[in-house]
Amino acid sequence: MKNKPSPKPSPWNPTHLLRDYKQTILRPKEDQRQGFAKVVAGGRVTGIDAEKPYLERMVTGVSLVQEQSSVQCPAKSREQAVLESVSSNLEAGIQLIDHQETALAKIGGKLSDIALCLNRVQNPKADPKERFGAQATCLIAKKGIKDLSQSTYDNAALFSNGPSKPITIAVPTQGEWEGLSVEKCDLSKPGLMVVNGGKVYGDGPGVFLDHGSISRAFGEWRNLCVQNRMQWSLLIERLRGICGLLKRFSQGESWEMPEFPKDPKLGPLRRPHRNN
Repeated sequence: MKNKPSPKPSPWNPTHLLRDYKQTILRPKEDQRQGFAKVVAGGRVTGIDAEKPYLERMVTGVSLVQEQSSVQCPAKSREQAVLESVSSNLEAGIQLIDHQETALAKIGGKLSDIALCLNRVQNPKADPKERFGAQATCLIAKKGIKDLSQSTYDNAALFSNGPSKPITIAVPTQGEWEGLSVEKCDLSKPGLMVVNGGKVYGDGPGVFLDHGSISRAFGEWRNLCVQNRMQWSLLIERLRGICGLLKRFSQGESWEMPEFPKDPKLGPLRRPHRNN
């Protein structure tokens, strides 16, 4: 009995590695700035409750009147509780920015992976199998960027896909309540969008990436990192000031809590950079 000839191995066809999906491409949404505004109150990122007074809504998160009625405290405890709430809110904002920085660092690593994939494809000695593998790695890196773009802290998004409202922290400054803005990182920049919707090899959808497009994405990513560090420095500076005020207050120095305007035309908080 003759042995049947062994079937020829099927040619390596990794076309499934070249598939891309529209949902992996970051696309800016219209009217994103009209989303829900958030504040840091009581050490938590929360939405604005219009039913609460401004102090509870923007600073403490809970009623100090109920707390004082249940526990007999000296008169200055109200001011001390407000300062401690502001300190807690600033610490929460710093934690949010730290989480944002970590996610940005990981996004930078994914961009580096995509740049390496392009180098592998453009290597004259690379065979089709290696180029297919580079495209597969590129898709994995793009998927990683998409997942990181959905990172949150305390149920608050760290990134946006277009202009969005910042997270506000109320801080007493020179007899007024000032609003500090913690901006989300906008990933709908041209370079980042091209990289996220591009490819390095194959017949799949998307434009072919080059070193110029990846370099532009890196530049936009670095700008987001600079924005992140500037916000961190601002909150750290204000936290040091509040901690110093708390220390002096505990040593007997008087401090008068600013009042929120009863009928504010431009909002309850002063915004020195409103028109910047």
